[in-house]
Amino acid sequence: MMRKTLVLILAGTLCVMLAASGCTGSAPATTPSPAATAAPVESPAIATTTAPPSPETLPWAGTWNSTWLEKDGNSTVSILHLAQAGTDVTGNYRYTYPGVGNFTGSLNATVQGNTLVGTYAESDDDTGFFVFELSENKRSFTGRWVHAVNKSELAGSALTWNGVRE
Repeated sequence: MMRKTLVLILAGTLCVMLAASGCTGSAPATTPSPAATAAPVESPAIATTTAPPSPETLPWAGTWNSTWLEKDGNSTVSILHLAQAGTDVTGNYRYTYPGVGNFTGSLNATVQGNTLVGTYAESDDDTGFFVFELSENKRSFTGRWVHAVNKSELAGSALTWNGVRE
């Protein structure tokens, strides 16, 4: 009895599948003659939307909570906003020196693998170089910076600049 039921279920499923695929007729399919073919009908254009790039595509883009070590040993905190177009990255940030005031800064950099290398310029006329290394999970970076006119001084800098994605 169980075997008969299973055969009936399988046969019924097969019939439904054949009907859905259009293979229910017993006559072989024929190819229409050239006189009987209709002109091709163009389908209407389908509107598509492009999803924003994933962080894997543009790993530096976004908002970062950053902290850098000052030459006097104090730390400065800022929110860093980065935009990425290909290997070019630009950004801006605001920070406060207690007892001195509020300042702004901007970054221009180039992506080299998981590294971001560039220059910074601040509203208090401080300019220099930085290098950031992106973590494997792309949620944080560690880096160094230096106030200098020569990029080669960056290699020996002990001034850190680190960030965590917001």
